[in-house]
Amino acid sequence: MNLKKDLPFKLVVGALALVLAWSLLLSDRYWFLTDRPVVDELAAVKVPPELGDMISAIDDYGVHIQRQPSKVELYIAIKRSQLGLEQPVPSYAHMSDPKLGYSVREMTFLGMPFWYAPEYGHVLFFSSDWGVVAAPLNDRGHAALNKANGRDLRATSMVPWWQHLWGWLFLAGLALAIWLWHRRVVRWREENGII
Repeated sequence: MNLKKDLPFKLVVGALALVLAWSLLLSDRYWFLTDRPVVDELAAVKVPPELGDMISAIDDYGVHIQRQPSKVELYIAIKRSQLGLEQPVPSYAHMSDPKLGYSVREMTFLGMPFWYAPEYGHVLFFSSDWGVVAAPLNDRGHAALNKANGRDLRATSMVPWWQHLWGWLFLAGLALAIWLWHRRVVRWREENGII
């Protein structure tokens, strides 16, 4: 077989192998078919004083979504415990300022996202080492937030949908690899007179 003719097939298979290894080992998504809560950051916001201490209010009444470690992080944690080393405990350290986000349920398989559906919609949230805490706002809260920021935050922010659908690109790449393999076999059969 000619190396130049096989190059596209090898490049596609190599890229697919890298994406699969990354999604299985370094992604915080699950391997099996499931859904999980996710909050997408839409915009940094100025919190109006009339909404009070938003961090404690969000923490008291919000939805708490603990950060899932990747498989490599889990492996390192297991090795640390076997060696008797102290495990770092996730906390509210390195807490972000409140931000506007959009709450969705993301459908995943093999560490890749394939679909999403709105869950709580627009939320005010903060993130930390522990995870994300998000709270939906009522109309009065959105009006105060829009006034403090000088614009309608919900209208000027776009949900990053591509973050929840890129698993389909992996499937498209897999279909391309199968097609390239088929073309390779057909070419080999023609070169050897097998039809």
